[in-house]
Amino acid sequence: MEFGIRLKSALLLLALASPVMAVAAGKCERLIATGAADNPPFLWRDPQNPKRLIGANADLLKQIGKALEVKVELLYSGDAGKALDEVRSGRVDMLADARLVVQRLDEMDFVHPAIAPLQTVAWVRNEPGFLYSSREDLAGHSGTFVSGNRFDSEFDAFASQKLTLQPTAALSQAMQQLVAGSTDYVLHERYSALARIGTLGLMDKVQRLEPPVLSQDMHLAVSHNSACNDPWLRGQLARKMTELRAAGVPEQLLVSNLERWKSQQVGSAKTPQQ
Repeated sequence: MEFGIRLKSALLLLALASPVMAVAAGKCERLIATGAADNPPFLWRDPQNPKRLIGANADLLKQIGKALEVKVELLYSGDAGKALDEVRSGRVDMLADARLVVQRLDEMDFVHPAIAPLQTVAWVRNEPGFLYSSREDLAGHSGTFVSGNRFDSEFDAFASQKLTLQPTAALSQAMQQLVAGSTDYVLHERYSALARIGTLGLMDKVQRLEPPVLSQDMHLAVSHNSACNDPWLRGQLARKMTELRAAGVPEQLLVSNLERWKSQQVGSAKTPQQ
């Protein structure tokens, strides 16, 4: 009889412990993430260790990893296309700067809420005379964008019908053309443009028009082929992102990393003279 009581007690303890043991067994201790390597203030290569990515999204993932007691490493894997391929394959667990498009839903799970909205705005010369209330007002003016920048299909259709746009190789080239009067406006994501314009010394010569011509959400996304992709991880990522968004943390990190990027560029410019 005493043996039977002890056996029942042991089974009860095992039953109570099994959910916790299951969670612990399924929990990944290490996550590898990547993203576009030349997109400050969101992500860029660490000058001290080019194999790593730093920036606002890296800092965000660091906070999430600490809360989840999971080590998160954000590694350089090439340009945006290469980063996407690495996550698709499962060689890398997570994309730190994913744009939600229908085609990607079969390849990765997008974490909600989004990290931040990516606002493509029209940048014009800092002078009066450009009347603007919506993207329709860009019709009849010449515009420029950086080749390789991704818009959505709806905006592509609108632009092909209404706008006169020419691609350039780099934002610096587009901004120089704008200041010189060779183009009337430049389309580029707000924070990314702020990072580049600041280092070009053109902040007092250009201004952005509101409202944005396009807004797309940037998400964390976990590969379907990642060994770490399980309900526990997806649930915890969503919970933590909800808390961070409510506290305004992603916006704070964008502002602080804008300053971080600018200070690095000033430091690198001074280095050859030392």
